[in-house]
Amino acid sequence: MKKILILTSERTGTGHKSAANALEKQLKELNYDVKQIDCFTTMKKTGKLLEDSYIPITTKFPLVFYLAFLFSQIFPDIISFFMYLKSRKKLKNEFLDYKPDLIISNHPMFTKAISHLLKKENLNIPFFINVIDLVNPPKIWLDKNADVIFVPTNKIKEIYLKKGVDTNKIVVSGFPIRNDIIKRSSPKSIVDEVNILLVNPSVSLKKNIQFVKEVSRIKNANINVICGRDKKLYTKLKKEQGHGHISQKVKIYSFVNNMNEFLGNAHILLTKAGPNMILEGARSGTAIVITGYIKGQENENYEYVVDNNFGFKCDNPRKIYVELDEFIKSKKLDECLKNVISADCNDGAKIISNYLTNFFHLKTASK
Repeated sequence: MKKILILTSERTGTGHKSAANALEKQLKELNYDVKQIDCFTTMKKTGKLLEDSYIPITTKFPLVFYLAFLFSQIFPDIISFFMYLKSRKKLKNEFLDYKPDLIISNHPMFTKAISHLLKKENLNIPFFINVIDLVNPPKIWLDKNADVIFVPTNKIKEIYLKKGVDTNKIVVSGFPIRNDIIKRSSPKSIVDEVNILLVNPSVSLKKNIQFVKEVSRIKNANINVICGRDKKLYTKLKKEQGHGHISQKVKIYSFVNNMNEFLGNAHILLTKAGPNMILEGARSGTAIVITGYIKGQENENYEYVVDNNFGFKCDNPRKIYVELDEFIKSKKLDECLKNVISADCNDGAKIISNYLTNFFHLKTASK
Protein backbone atom coordinates (compact mmCIF):
# COMPACT_ATOMS: atom_id res chain seq x y z
CA MET A 1 0.00 0.00 0.00
CA LYS A 2 1.43 3.36 -1.08
CA LYS A 3 1.86 6.01 1.61
CA ILE A 4 1.01 9.64 0.92
CA LEU A 5 1.85 12.45 3.33
CA ILE A 6 -0.26 15.62 3.10
CA LEU A 7 1.26 18.79 4.52
CA THR A 8 -1.36 21.28 5.66
CA SER A 9 -2.45 23.62 8.45
CA GLU A 10 -5.24 23.26 10.99
CA ARG A 11 -5.72 26.90 11.94
CA THR A 12 -4.62 29.31 9.20
CA GLY A 13 -8.01 29.54 7.52
CA THR A 14 -10.33 26.67 6.68
CA GLY A 15 -9.30 26.15 3.06
CA HIS A 16 -6.07 24.24 3.70
CA LYS A 17 -7.63 21.74 6.08
CA SER A 18 -10.79 21.31 4.01
CA ALA A 19 -8.75 20.63 0.87
CA ALA A 20 -6.53 18.17 2.76
CA ASN A 21 -9.56 16.34 4.16
CA ALA A 22 -11.21 16.10 0.73
CA LEU A 23 -8.01 14.75 -0.80
CA GLU A 24 -7.42 12.28 2.04
CA LYS A 25 -10.94 10.87 1.75
CA GLN A 26 -10.62 10.38 -1.99
CA LEU A 27 -7.18 8.75 -1.68
CA LYS A 28 -8.33 6.37 1.04
CA GLU A 29 -11.18 5.26 -1.20
CA LEU A 30 -8.47 4.25 -3.68
CA ASN A 31 -6.74 2.23 -0.95
CA TYR A 32 -3.84 4.56 -0.16
CA ASP A 33 -2.35 4.95 3.32
CA VAL A 34 -2.71 8.69 4.01
CA LYS A 35 -1.40 10.85 6.82
CA GLN A 36 -1.85 14.59 7.39
CA ILE A 37 0.61 16.83 9.22
CA ASP A 38 -0.09 20.31 10.49
CA CYS A 39 3.33 21.66 9.52
CA PHE A 40 3.16 24.54 11.96
CA THR A 41 3.31 22.05 14.84
CA THR A 42 6.79 21.05 13.66
CA MET A 43 7.94 24.60 14.44
CA LYS A 44 7.13 24.26 18.16
CA LYS A 45 6.38 27.61 19.85
CA THR A 46 6.98 29.62 16.67
CA GLY A 47 4.45 27.57 14.73
CA LYS A 48 1.86 27.82 17.49
CA LEU A 49 2.33 31.59 17.61
CA LEU A 50 1.89 31.87 13.83
CA GLU A 51 -1.30 29.81 13.86
CA ASP A 52 -2.71 31.51 16.96
CA SER A 53 -2.15 34.96 15.46
CA TYR A 54 -3.65 34.28 12.02
CA ILE A 55 -7.31 35.01 12.77
CA PRO A 56 -6.70 37.93 15.19
CA ILE A 57 -4.36 39.62 12.72
CA THR A 58 -6.55 39.11 9.64
CA THR A 59 -9.69 40.32 11.45
CA LYS A 60 -8.44 42.98 13.88
CA PHE A 61 -5.19 44.16 12.29
CA PRO A 62 -5.60 43.64 8.52
CA LEU A 63 -2.92 46.23 7.74
CA VAL A 64 -0.35 44.23 9.70
CA PHE A 65 -1.29 41.10 7.76
CA TYR A 66 -1.14 42.99 4.47
CA LEU A 67 2.36 44.29 5.26
CA ALA A 68 3.48 40.76 6.13
CA PHE A 69 1.96 39.57 2.86
CA LEU A 70 3.85 42.26 0.90
CA PHE A 71 7.09 41.22 2.60
CA SER A 72 6.53 37.61 1.53
CA GLN A 73 5.85 38.81 -2.03
CA ILE A 74 9.12 40.73 -2.15
CA PHE A 75 11.23 38.18 -0.26
CA PRO A 76 9.59 34.76 -0.74
CA ASP A 77 12.91 32.92 -0.44
CA ILE A 78 13.60 34.48 2.96
CA ILE A 79 10.21 33.28 4.22
CA SER A 80 10.82 29.79 2.83
CA PHE A 81 14.27 29.55 4.41
CA PHE A 82 12.89 30.71 7.76
CA MET A 83 10.22 27.99 7.61
CA TYR A 84 12.91 25.46 6.70
CA LEU A 85 15.11 26.41 9.66
CA LYS A 86 12.24 26.23 12.14
CA SER A 87 10.66 22.99 10.92
CA ARG A 88 13.50 20.89 9.46
CA LYS A 89 14.28 18.66 12.47
CA LYS A 90 10.73 17.55 13.19
CA LEU A 91 9.76 17.29 9.54
CA LYS A 92 12.82 15.16 8.81
CA ASN A 93 11.81 12.82 11.64
CA GLU A 94 8.26 12.67 10.29
CA PHE A 95 9.56 11.73 6.86
CA LEU A 96 11.89 9.06 8.24
CA ASP A 97 9.26 7.58 10.58
CA TYR A 98 6.35 7.48 8.14
CA LYS A 99 8.46 6.75 5.03
CA PRO A 100 6.01 8.26 2.53
CA ASP A 101 6.07 7.26 -1.13
CA LEU A 102 4.99 10.81 -1.99
CA ILE A 103 4.59 14.16 -0.23
CA ILE A 104 2.00 16.74 -1.24
CA SER A 105 1.80 20.21 0.30
CA ASN A 106 -1.31 22.38 0.16
CA HIS A 107 0.16 25.23 2.19
CA PRO A 108 2.33 27.93 0.52
CA MET A 109 4.63 28.31 3.52
CA PHE A 110 5.81 24.73 3.02
CA THR A 111 6.90 24.55 -0.59
CA LYS A 112 10.55 25.52 -1.12
CA ALA A 113 11.18 24.70 2.53
CA ILE A 114 10.23 21.08 1.81
CA SER A 115 12.09 20.67 -1.47
CA HIS A 116 15.19 22.16 0.18
CA LEU A 117 14.90 19.75 3.10
CA LEU A 118 14.49 16.74 0.81
CA LYS A 119 17.55 17.74 -1.20
CA LYS A 120 19.64 18.56 1.87
CA GLU A 121 18.91 15.20 3.50
CA ASN A 122 19.18 13.20 0.25
CA LEU A 123 15.62 11.95 0.65
CA ASN A 124 14.44 10.65 -2.70
CA ILE A 125 10.71 11.29 -2.17
CA PRO A 126 8.54 12.80 -4.93
CA PHE A 127 7.25 16.20 -3.85
CA PHE A 128 4.01 17.66 -5.22
CA ILE A 129 2.33 21.01 -4.51
CA ASN A 130 -1.42 21.63 -4.52
CA VAL A 131 -2.05 25.35 -5.08
CA ILE A 132 -5.38 26.37 -3.53
CA ASP A 133 -5.58 30.00 -4.64
CA LEU A 134 -7.96 30.81 -7.48
CA VAL A 135 -6.70 33.75 -9.48
CA ASN A 136 -3.27 35.14 -8.59
CA PRO A 137 -1.44 32.95 -6.03
CA PRO A 138 1.19 34.50 -3.73
CA LYS A 139 4.77 34.08 -4.94
CA ILE A 140 5.61 31.79 -2.04
CA TRP A 141 3.52 29.02 -3.66
CA LEU A 142 5.93 28.80 -6.58
CA ASP A 143 8.62 26.13 -6.33
CA LYS A 144 10.22 25.08 -9.61
CA ASN A 145 11.96 22.19 -7.82
CA ALA A 146 8.68 20.45 -7.06
CA ASP A 147 8.01 17.39 -9.20
CA VAL A 148 4.42 18.40 -9.96
CA ILE A 149 2.33 21.49 -9.24
CA PHE A 150 -1.45 21.09 -9.20
CA VAL A 151 -3.23 24.35 -10.00
CA PRO A 152 -6.99 25.02 -9.87
CA THR A 153 -7.36 27.04 -13.08
CA ASN A 154 -5.85 27.50 -16.54
CA LYS A 155 -5.32 31.14 -15.60
CA ILE A 156 -2.80 30.13 -12.93
CA LYS A 157 -1.18 27.66 -15.32
CA GLU A 158 -0.52 30.52 -17.75
CA ILE A 159 0.98 32.61 -14.92
CA TYR A 160 3.34 29.79 -13.97
CA LEU A 161 4.36 29.10 -17.56
CA LYS A 162 5.33 32.76 -17.90
CA LYS A 163 7.42 32.40 -14.74
CA GLY A 164 9.38 29.60 -16.37
CA VAL A 165 7.82 26.50 -14.83
CA ASP A 166 8.17 23.43 -17.05
CA THR A 167 4.79 22.74 -18.68
CA ASN A 168 5.17 19.03 -17.85
CA LYS A 169 5.17 19.91 -14.15
CA ILE A 170 1.85 21.77 -14.20
CA VAL A 171 -1.46 19.93 -13.90
CA VAL A 172 -4.76 21.82 -13.98
CA SER A 173 -6.65 19.86 -11.37
CA GLY A 174 -9.20 22.17 -9.82
CA PHE A 175 -9.65 22.55 -6.07
CA PRO A 176 -10.21 19.56 -3.73
CA ILE A 177 -13.78 19.96 -2.48
CA ARG A 178 -15.47 17.57 -0.06
CA ASN A 179 -17.68 15.16 -1.93
CA ASP A 180 -20.70 15.60 0.32
CA ILE A 181 -21.18 18.93 -1.44
CA ILE A 182 -23.39 17.59 -4.21
CA LYS A 183 -22.48 18.81 -7.69
CA ARG A 184 -25.55 20.20 -9.41
CA SER A 185 -26.54 18.99 -12.86
CA SER A 186 -29.53 21.31 -13.24
CA PRO A 187 -30.23 24.88 -12.04
CA LYS A 188 -31.94 25.41 -8.71
CA SER A 189 -35.50 26.68 -9.02
CA ILE A 190 -37.14 29.36 -6.88
CA VAL A 191 -40.72 28.57 -5.92
CA ASP A 192 -42.02 31.11 -3.40
CA GLU A 193 -39.04 32.50 -1.48
CA VAL A 194 -35.36 32.99 -2.11
CA ASN A 195 -33.05 31.13 0.26
CA ILE A 196 -30.11 33.31 1.28
CA LEU A 197 -27.08 31.98 3.16
CA LEU A 198 -24.44 34.20 4.79
CA VAL A 199 -21.15 32.59 5.84
CA ASN A 200 -18.82 35.09 7.53
CA PRO A 201 -19.30 37.74 4.82
CA SER A 202 -16.42 39.90 6.06
CA VAL A 203 -13.27 39.79 8.18
CA SER A 204 -14.67 42.78 10.09
CA LEU A 205 -17.07 42.11 12.98
CA LYS A 206 -18.78 45.46 12.43
CA LYS A 207 -19.29 44.82 8.72
CA ASN A 208 -20.54 41.28 9.37
CA ILE A 209 -23.28 42.63 11.62
CA GLN A 210 -24.17 45.36 9.13
CA PHE A 211 -24.44 42.83 6.30
CA VAL A 212 -26.81 40.64 8.31
CA LYS A 213 -28.97 43.62 9.28
CA GLU A 214 -29.23 44.86 5.69
CA VAL A 215 -29.87 41.44 4.15
CA SER A 216 -32.59 40.77 6.73
CA ARG A 217 -34.60 43.56 5.05
CA ILE A 218 -35.01 41.48 1.88
CA LYS A 219 -38.64 40.46 1.52
CA ASN A 220 -39.82 36.96 0.58
CA ALA A 221 -36.55 35.40 1.69
CA ASN A 222 -35.42 32.67 4.06
CA ILE A 223 -32.16 33.84 5.61
CA ASN A 224 -29.58 31.68 7.39
CA VAL A 225 -26.36 33.01 8.93
CA ILE A 226 -23.47 30.68 9.80
CA CYS A 227 -20.77 32.15 12.04
CA GLY A 228 -18.57 29.05 12.17
CA ARG A 229 -16.05 29.20 15.01
CA ASP A 230 -16.42 32.98 15.35
CA LYS A 231 -18.10 32.88 18.77
CA LYS A 232 -17.92 36.64 19.16
CA LEU A 233 -19.90 37.18 15.97
CA TYR A 234 -22.51 34.60 16.97
CA THR A 235 -22.97 36.15 20.43
CA LYS A 236 -23.19 39.68 19.02
CA LEU A 237 -25.73 38.73 16.34
CA LYS A 238 -27.97 36.91 18.82
CA LYS A 239 -27.82 39.94 21.11
CA GLU A 240 -28.72 42.30 18.27
CA GLN A 241 -31.62 40.03 17.32
CA GLY A 242 -32.80 39.94 20.91
CA HIS A 243 -32.90 43.75 20.93
CA GLY A 244 -34.98 43.76 17.75
CA HIS A 245 -32.23 45.11 15.48
CA ILE A 246 -32.24 41.96 13.33
CA SER A 247 -35.45 40.38 12.07
CA GLN A 248 -36.61 37.23 13.86
CA LYS A 249 -36.93 35.51 10.48
CA VAL A 250 -33.12 35.33 10.34
CA LYS A 251 -31.77 32.04 11.68
CA ILE A 252 -28.33 32.38 13.26
CA TYR A 253 -26.01 29.40 13.76
CA SER A 254 -22.53 29.00 15.19
CA PHE A 255 -20.50 26.03 13.88
CA VAL A 256 -22.45 23.48 11.84
CA ASN A 257 -21.64 19.97 10.63
CA ASN A 258 -24.11 20.00 7.75
CA MET A 259 -22.83 22.81 5.57
CA ASN A 260 -23.63 20.63 2.56
CA GLU A 261 -27.35 20.83 3.41
CA PHE A 262 -27.28 24.61 3.88
CA LEU A 263 -25.50 25.04 0.53
CA GLY A 264 -27.79 22.55 -1.15
CA ASN A 265 -30.85 24.58 -0.12
CA ALA A 266 -29.39 28.06 -0.75
CA HIS A 267 -30.06 30.09 -3.90
CA ILE A 268 -27.60 32.84 -2.93
CA LEU A 269 -24.41 32.61 -0.87
CA LEU A 270 -22.89 35.76 0.61
CA THR A 271 -19.31 35.15 1.70
CA LYS A 272 -15.83 36.60 1.71
CA ALA A 273 -13.49 35.60 -1.09
CA GLY A 274 -11.99 32.44 0.39
CA PRO A 275 -11.48 29.99 -2.52
CA ASN A 276 -12.82 26.99 -0.62
CA MET A 277 -16.15 28.64 0.22
CA ILE A 278 -16.49 30.08 -3.28
CA LEU A 279 -16.01 26.69 -4.91
CA GLU A 280 -18.23 24.87 -2.43
CA GLY A 281 -20.92 27.37 -3.36
CA ALA A 282 -20.29 26.90 -7.07
CA ARG A 283 -20.28 23.10 -6.78
CA SER A 284 -23.65 23.23 -5.00
CA GLY A 285 -25.16 25.32 -7.81
CA THR A 286 -25.51 28.47 -5.71
CA ALA A 287 -25.21 32.05 -6.96
CA ILE A 288 -22.39 33.84 -5.12
CA VAL A 289 -22.01 37.37 -3.78
CA ILE A 290 -18.49 38.27 -2.66
CA THR A 291 -18.80 40.59 0.33
CA GLY A 292 -15.24 40.82 1.64
CA TYR A 293 -11.69 39.49 1.42
CA ILE A 294 -8.44 39.19 3.31
CA LYS A 295 -6.36 41.99 1.84
CA GLY A 296 -3.43 40.71 -0.16
CA GLN A 297 -4.40 37.07 0.06
CA GLU A 298 -7.89 37.09 -1.47
CA ASN A 299 -8.18 40.42 -3.32
CA GLU A 300 -8.66 39.02 -6.80
CA ASN A 301 -10.66 35.84 -6.11
CA TYR A 302 -13.92 37.66 -6.84
CA GLU A 303 -12.89 37.61 -10.52
CA TYR A 304 -13.70 33.90 -10.69
CA VAL A 305 -17.29 34.71 -9.71
CA VAL A 306 -17.74 37.87 -11.78
CA ASP A 307 -15.93 36.72 -14.95
CA ASN A 308 -17.98 33.52 -15.09
CA ASN A 309 -21.24 35.35 -14.28
CA PHE A 310 -21.91 33.29 -11.17
CA GLY A 311 -22.80 36.38 -9.12
CA PHE A 312 -21.38 39.77 -8.19
CA LYS A 313 -19.15 41.62 -5.72
CA CYS A 314 -20.36 44.06 -3.05
CA ASP A 315 -18.12 44.65 -0.05
CA ASN A 316 -20.06 47.69 1.21
CA PRO A 317 -22.86 46.68 3.63
CA ARG A 318 -24.61 50.01 3.05
CA LYS A 319 -25.15 49.04 -0.61
CA ILE A 320 -25.91 45.34 -0.24
CA TYR A 321 -29.69 45.68 0.25
CA VAL A 322 -30.22 47.67 -2.97
CA GLU A 323 -27.86 45.52 -5.05
CA LEU A 324 -29.16 42.22 -3.70
CA ASP A 325 -32.79 43.28 -4.11
CA GLU A 326 -32.12 44.34 -7.70
CA PHE A 327 -30.22 41.08 -8.35
CA ILE A 328 -33.27 39.06 -7.32
CA LYS A 329 -35.99 41.16 -8.96
CA SER A 330 -34.19 41.64 -12.30
CA LYS A 331 -33.90 37.88 -12.86
CA LYS A 332 -30.10 38.13 -12.90
CA LEU A 333 -30.24 35.54 -10.13
CA ASP A 334 -31.91 33.06 -12.48
CA GLU A 335 -29.16 33.64 -15.03
CA CYS A 336 -26.43 33.01 -12.46
CA LEU A 337 -28.13 29.84 -11.22
CA LYS A 338 -28.02 28.56 -14.80
CA ASN A 339 -24.38 29.54 -15.31
CA VAL A 340 -23.01 28.17 -12.05
CA ILE A 341 -23.90 24.54 -12.77
CA SER A 342 -21.17 24.60 -15.42
CA ALA A 343 -18.55 25.75 -12.89
CA ASP A 344 -15.15 24.08 -13.16
CA CYS A 345 -12.35 23.85 -10.59
CA ASN A 346 -14.42 21.99 -7.99
CA ASP A 347 -13.51 18.34 -8.63
CA GLY A 348 -9.85 18.52 -7.65
CA ALA A 349 -9.74 15.65 -5.15
CA LYS A 350 -10.79 13.14 -7.78
CA ILE A 351 -8.50 14.52 -10.50
CA ILE A 352 -5.46 14.67 -8.20
CA SER A 353 -6.08 11.17 -6.82
CA ASN A 354 -6.37 9.72 -10.32
CA TYR A 355 -3.18 11.50 -11.35
CA LEU A 356 -1.29 10.02 -8.39
CA THR A 357 -2.54 6.54 -9.26
CA ASN A 358 -1.27 6.95 -12.82
CA PHE A 359 2.00 8.41 -11.51
CA PHE A 360 2.68 5.35 -9.35
CA HIS A 361 1.64 3.02 -12.17
CA LEU A 362 4.09 4.61 -14.60
CA LYS A 363 6.81 4.64 -11.98
CA THR A 364 6.36 0.91 -11.35
CA ALA A 365 6.23 0.12 -15.08
CA SER A 366 9.50 1.96 -15.71
CA LYS A 367 11.44 -0.19 -13.25
